[in-house]
Amino acid sequence: MPPKKRKISDLVAGYADSLLLALTAFQDFLDEDDDELPPGLIKALDELRAKLEVVKHVSFSKVDALTLLQVNIKSGPFFLVPEKRALAEERGSAEVEGKVLTMEILQELIELVRKHVSVVTEAGCRILINLILLRVASAMSTDQMAVDIIPEYPIAKTTFPGNRSFGGVVDFLLTKLPVRYSRYLLGDPTTALGNPDAIKGPVTSNIFEAKRDNVRAAIPQAVMAAASHCKQHSIPMLRGCITSGEQWIFFMYSAGENGGYVSCSEEFNIGPQFDGLPLILGLLHDWVDNTTESEQVFFTRE
Repeated sequence: MPPKKRKISDLVAGYADSLLLALTAFQDFLDEDDDELPPGLIKALDELRAKLEVVKHVSFSKVDALTLLQVNIKSGPFFLVPEKRALAEERGSAEVEGKVLTMEILQELIELVRKHVSVVTEAGCRILINLILLRVASAMSTDQMAVDIIPEYPIAKTTFPGNRSFGGVVDFLLTKLPVRYSRYLLGDPTTALGNPDAIKGPVTSNIFEAKRDNVRAAIPQAVMAAASHCKQHSIPMLRGCITSGEQWIFFMYSAGENGGYVSCSEEFNIGPQFDGLPLILGLLHDWVDNTTESEQVFFTRE
């Protein structure tokens, strides 16, 4: 059976790049003053190259599962290691001396949100997300290292194979860096994170995407944001979450030479009686501590 014919606009990642490279090489070898060239050939080649070189931009909010396949990002599951669950819960519920946002107070505040805040929009959900992330930031910050929350962080347009560009805003970054730079980061996060060489010490960031319902549907856009962030900063790996505040999915993106791979967990819930809260907090602690590390403590791919 002959191969299926395609329109130029239908060329997926890889095909357009390969054709563009071949055309460029072919045209470089041509003598454009050769009288034997068919009339209009050079002009037609230039027009074709221009079409192939056009970068098609897509915002993160428009990314879906098909988009990930088109840029060769594959996916698979994460499984929570049952024997490690208690360790994560212990870490998440541990109290730190001198920190005011205790587990008891956190639960009381969550109950207030549940009673008095409409969560039919993502703006409402973010009030609950703010509390969870604030508990993590408070509990994990020390005299040497600060964990900070950056809402509405813009990620610049990033071009991927197939002349596809992606960009947009992620709902939260949770960063970890030396405490002396915390005020610099919070005052102008875009400049600070865009110039990491100005910070002497490790700087790591987790990406968090808010989704009012069906949190799994937001996985592609969060992964594309992570892939763009990795490509811009030459980071081989990044961890992140998609959450409604009540439901949480954890993922890890790994960059490759010709694409990438993402592993996603099942959906974890806080629960009416907060049964899942210690686990979620413990996993968030691990995500912040090991945001660019491939080795997993609490999850396995098998």
